[in-house]
Amino acid sequence: MKFTHLIKAAAALALCAGTAFAATVDHPYFRAGPVVIVFGGSDFQEQDFEAPIVGDFLLLDNVSSGTAANDIITGDVYAVNFPFDPIHGSEAGWPFEITGQTFGGTYTSNPSFQVLDENDSYSAFGLDDDTDIDLLGNQQRFAWFFVASNAAFDIFAQSNNLVATGDFSGLDYDNIRYRLIVRSPASASIGQASQNPIPGGAGIVLGNSFNDTLDDLSGGPVKVFDGGRKTARIPGTIAQQAVGFASVYNLRGASINGNNYDFSMGVGNLSADVIYTIYAP
Repeated sequence: MKFTHLIKAAAALALCAGTAFAATVDHPYFRAGPVVIVFGGSDFQEQDFEAPIVGDFLLLDNVSSGTAANDIITGDVYAVNFPFDPIHGSEAGWPFEITGQTFGGTYTSNPSFQVLDENDSYSAFGLDDDTDIDLLGNQQRFAWFFVASNAAFDIFAQSNNLVATGDFSGLDYDNIRYRLIVRSPASASIGQASQNPIPGGAGIVLGNSFNDTLDDLSGGPVKVFDGGRKTARIPGTIAQQAVGFASVYNLRGASINGNNYDFSMGVGNLSADVIYTIYAP
């Protein structure tokens, strides 16, 4: 009995020794998700405008094609006059320019940009049968926002909040002509490490025709840019890896041949909001 007991104990010890073990697993893991950064201004001139400021940090992780990206910064960024001049919301008049004068008629803006106020001045000018007055700069508004990305992206746009007052009360979205332009580099200080994000995509899909207006964007989010690759080309800062998107808006006067504004159109406001949203390609 004693011998048998010793054999059983030895067998038990052998079983324990054979199954006891220890293991360590290490799993280094690095992943950069697709990110789009948008910068411009914090608000309009009348709302304590600040620029440049990043107002959108967009994450395309786990977002299917054609779906708006997740924005992890509260609020939105506002477009700016280039490079970072404040844009007025609706409290400033558009400057006039003198055309067909025999001499003079020079407009000096001091210090505001694309705004006519009591600080500005005109020089005396000579008048003949061809002298006329129009809105300055072919009635164009350039509004810039800047995008830096490590991945391809699309942009959708929607126009809303139309305001038409005074003698402009009969105008609508169709009286605001719309174009979209991509610039890489955008300036001497923005985009030196960037690349054109169009190759691989369709590029500007709405806003590249002289006949496009905000009416084309008023029915809901519409794709205006189809990107094919990231903006970052080589190592650099956010500004260096960014490209510029310029929205160009023209007044499209009703029944006006040649110039798009005439004194007979009177006095009024015509404005709208255009909301751009980044989408997964």
